[in-house]
Amino acid sequence: MKIIVYTCVYNSEKTLPETIESVLRQSFSSFEFHIEDNGSTDGTRAVIYDYAARDSRIVPHIREKNHTLTGEPSPVFSFTPPESEYFTNIDGDDWWEPDYLERLLGFAERFRLDIACTGTLMHDMATGAQGARQLPKPLVLEKKQFAQWLPYYHAFFRPIWGKLIRTELVPKVRLAGTDSMYFYGADTFYCFQLLRHANRIGIDNSVLQHYRIAQRSVSSQYNSGRFETDVYLYQDAISFLSEFGPVSVQNRNFLQCVYSNAVIDTVGVVHNSGLSPAEKLREYRTIATNSVTMAAYRECTDESASRSRTELVMKTLEAGAALGQQSDEDMRITLQTLLPRCGQAVSSASAWMFLEDPALLRGLNRDDAYAVADNLLERLERGQSGKKYAISETVQALAVDQPLLCQISDGVFLRKYAGIYRKVWRGERIDALEEMTGLLIDNKVSGGRETFLDLFISLSAVENYPTAYVFGKLQLAQLYLRQNRMDKCRALVDELKEMGVENDDLDMLERALEDGQ
Repeated sequence: MKIIVYTCVYNSEKTLPETIESVLRQSFSSFEFHIEDNGSTDGTRAVIYDYAARDSRIVPHIREKNHTLTGEPSPVFSFTPPESEYFTNIDGDDWWEPDYLERLLGFAERFRLDIACTGTLMHDMATGAQGARQLPKPLVLEKKQFAQWLPYYHAFFRPIWGKLIRTELVPKVRLAGTDSMYFYGADTFYCFQLLRHANRIGIDNSVLQHYRIAQRSVSSQYNSGRFETDVYLYQDAISFLSEFGPVSVQNRNFLQCVYSNAVIDTVGVVHNSGLSPAEKLREYRTIATNSVTMAAYRECTDESASRSRTELVMKTLEAGAALGQQSDEDMRITLQTLLPRCGQAVSSASAWMFLEDPALLRGLNRDDAYAVADNLLERLERGQSGKKYAISETVQALAVDQPLLCQISDGVFLRKYAGIYRKVWRGERIDALEEMTGLLIDNKVSGGRETFLDLFISLSAVENYPTAYVFGKLQLAQLYLRQNRMDKCRALVDELKEMGVENDDLDMLERALEDGQ
């Protein structure tokens, strides 16, 4: 027997006949077709027995319980082919071109390959869209070339199907990994184990495998260990490459790209799961704070890393906005990790504000604190949603790295003097100071006056304008006097006297304080 074909199926009575027919129609006929029913509850078993009765090449195997429920490894990874030269696998909802076996066998024998791969045509069953995974010309590699050419063949070694494997490799593969890999990711782990034992591999430029993309597939289902598997597969690939020497920057960047795309898929699965918002946020926090994720987002030069981070931010905001009165600690930690400058400014109370405003969201995703603050100041100037979303407090949190602004949370000041606030943030302090001086001299400062004067005094000190500094202190002392805040007024008067200030305004303040006693 030249080739063993293997299929493991679960509740596939509608698609399995097309799979079986595509195998039986192969131009190369010297094969044995083992079909394993993995505890199906529909008519799958009857389909298997019916075809087995019609064609002696079909060997049925029956499991009474699904292996994912019993915690056992996937059957394909524990299946040991009988005496044969090659082994190949096909899922119960896929199909082959009629020359799949003949062409792959010829390719494998011509180049003495341990593993021969073909391209795949993907069929999205929801949209009808198609896309091919294919190389422009055949690629044959010896073991010493495996590290150098990883980006070219990696996609072909993520699934177990679409390849012809020399049977002698199969017993050498160990099944260690994470428990969740029995549910998700086992194909890739298994293929990289095969690669460790292979000496020559090849990818033909043919497209002989057809793959159905279906929402009910294992890869689209939530499992608590899914992200753990994403990390494990990345680390396993790094370990594989390390066997050939130091991992190149190019390969690490490539694997970080693959990992970032895997995180996009995992985040999507978590988002579409039945988890509560709080449970989703715990998952997002685990993903964001993982060292592999942080390194990928920091180091990877491919746009997939930024897309992955953006997707994680978006889904974190959505879950945070749905929290209600529950603690938003996981949300805050996730965003602070992903967005070091802006993350601390977002709470569950303000999450919808970011989701509703594309410009605000763009600034957040760029982690551009000034752009986000500028947008929020515009909202305050328009009198828009200030209290609803605690905009003043959000602006204050964004200014954490701005010593002159980080204490300002006065909504009235921010609304009336947003332009001055922006100038200070941009480092245009002299211009801000001159504008503020003019407003004070013209007596045009009304609401937010105390905050205005505090900032004016700080700017005067930083820019070393002693006259403006004294002027600001006198203005603030007069404000305290009008507000009957005598202790604060007296403290400022004493400070100015110690500085040696002598003028009529200070004398007037002293007399007023004496009269107030």
